[in-house]
Amino acid sequence: MTRVMLVYPKDIAETYYAKRPVMGIAYVGTALHVKNHLVELLDMRIKGCDLDYFRERLKEFRPDFVGFSIAALSLEQAYAMMDIVKKETSAKIVAGGPEVTLVPKKILSNPNVDFVFAGEGEISFREFLECHENGKDYSKISGLGFKKNGSLHFNNPKPIEDLDSLPFPDWDLFPLKKYKKTPDKIKFPILTSRGCPYSCKFCDSSVINGVYRARSPKNVADELEQVHKKYGNRNFQIMDDNFAVYNKRAIAICDEIINRKLGITWVVGQGFSPSKGSYELFKKMYDAGCRVVYFGIESADDEVLRAINKPHTVAQVRAAVKAAKAAGLIVKAPFISGLPKSNYEKEKKYIDFFKELDIDMPKMGQLIPFPGTEMYEWVMKNAKPLMDVDKIHEKASQTRGALDTDLFKPAFETDDFKVAERVKILKEFQNESEKWILQKTFGRFFGIIAFYFSRNRRIRALGVKFLDAYYGQY
Repeated sequence: MTRVMLVYPKDIAETYYAKRPVMGIAYVGTALHVKNHLVELLDMRIKGCDLDYFRERLKEFRPDFVGFSIAALSLEQAYAMMDIVKKETSAKIVAGGPEVTLVPKKILSNPNVDFVFAGEGEISFREFLECHENGKDYSKISGLGFKKNGSLHFNNPKPIEDLDSLPFPDWDLFPLKKYKKTPDKIKFPILTSRGCPYSCKFCDSSVINGVYRARSPKNVADELEQVHKKYGNRNFQIMDDNFAVYNKRAIAICDEIINRKLGITWVVGQGFSPSKGSYELFKKMYDAGCRVVYFGIESADDEVLRAINKPHTVAQVRAAVKAAKAAGLIVKAPFISGLPKSNYEKEKKYIDFFKELDIDMPKMGQLIPFPGTEMYEWVMKNAKPLMDVDKIHEKASQTRGALDTDLFKPAFETDDFKVAERVKILKEFQNESEKWILQKTFGRFFGIIAFYFSRNRRIRALGVKFLDAYYGQY
């Protein structure tokens, strides 16, 4: 029996404790657990999970392998934890996650890292452990990167075609009471599909998650029903890159939920293309318990949308937001500052746009060029980086929104959109969006008062918690 500890490090942009277990290591850990490996999942975002706690768990669990799920902003803590593993145990270190898939050579070059897995790890990591236990050759396993005779070797990852074949995440592998006192209050995450069929130039989804694949509506509803009955929770968050690629499938999922009379609520917490929106779909989603939809709007200018290959137009955004709100849904929408063909004058109009459409929760983040994307190449050719290009995605947060954070430190500038204007629009948009959200919540007069009080950090922290609970969008 191989002892495997899977770790999700805390990233430098997180300013709050985790509210739910993390999806990635849940899937991989479950895939190993059902094959009788001894698994411990460690979410470093949980309150009290510092490096001393990590040392204690290493000493008590005595893992043979320690796997790290790494994103760009969690590299700092991941590397610190790897140092501890190498100094205090004999365990081998395995790395996976988005950053490994984007830049596998960089991660495997770290002297502490023994193996990496690009792409999805449920099957490949399990096969690797079976080879290790039986002394078999593992060099041909898909997605695996390893060191041999002083050289780095990499195998191309293969996407898992049949997502219905994967076991549902076993949430009991996490200390659920450390997220909420009672598990029935947890908004458990769920993936109904992986990947995205679109090719937006700024997005790293197609690189990280591969081709679009979808679970059957029955399989999705089976998981929702199982988790709901086991823990008594009534809230879920769908984490798909794009939930409604096929409207008929989305409606079929809703029908499964309705026909089973689950009585749950759920939010579409990530991308939903406005080009796929319709009143019929949104009304069905609402009837099935959906309460929040997150539109990947990005820009309110058609020239900008065409420049980044977004699969929608401004007219489609208007129609989709109108239909969603008519169906009773809360609308959350991100805008990205600094996209090609954009400038201060265009982005200033985004403020009027979200007010005109009555978007409930508008946000703006700066453009972050990720390695492996077309946007990374565009920045290299057309922009003046304000920090090391290869380090931008490690140091600059796309959406972090405190008062004086990296949100206001643009990663680059262009001749027609200088850094001063980029900082200016980010601050203006954030101020206007915060006023807007608070006035929609507390009314015009008390909303303004709440906004000015929110300039105080302690009051702001309490306000963020209140809005989080009020809207339930996270």
